[in-house]
Amino acid sequence: MTEPATRAIPTPRAGDPQGGHTRRARLLVLSGLGLVLIVGLLLAMTQGAFAASFTLAGVTGKLSSDRFVARGVAQYGSIERTDKSAVPVLTSGFRQAQAANFCFSAPVADLPGVGPVILRLTTPGPQDFQADDLLTTQQQLTGDLVQHNVELGRDASELDKGPAEAKGQSGAFGLQTDTLEFDRLRIITRSVTAATLRLSDVRIAVGVQERECY
Repeated sequence: MTEPATRAIPTPRAGDPQGGHTRRARLLVLSGLGLVLIVGLLLAMTQGAFAASFTLAGVTGKLSSDRFVARGVAQYGSIERTDKSAVPVLTSGFRQAQAANFCFSAPVADLPGVGPVILRLTTPGPQDFQADDLLTTQQQLTGDLVQHNVELGRDASELDKGPAEAKGQSGAFGLQTDTLEFDRLRIITRSVTAATLRLSDVRIAVGVQERECY
């Protein structure tokens, strides 16, 4: 049985107090999936609502949305270490999130003589992508951003507005906010976890003719 849909996230109206605005901010997206992950993802999509944990080893993917809205946001810088490198990332946690015209794409293989195989996942509606306790590590983000009731410079280990897991090292720079609105979101990320994802009217395809989200 699928879980009830997440309620629409209200955003402040004109005249409501706002803690701060950030325009044309740079953020991040989802990275390298393996074929095993794809199979698991395809099976999970048949369930309607499911927990997700994707670690994208060394490969970056792309995420886009016409409008992304989240409640309970915590962000902090961290380092993602691999066997060969240490990559600085921005970790972002969202207690509740929804996205309009959501798209995720990632390369999953490079076939000799054929070319790259792309996984592409899309949900076309205004609230067809919904997530609870969403946590991502990001390398780059662009779009138009508005944040409300912002706390800048909070110790990353003391962040308490985002998911329980969204905490950094003691003494590190952190940011948290009540709500976040992002128009024309474009992200590059390396990993994503969520307590629950709900995807309505979803399309998932894997092939050499599939293209990246942007």
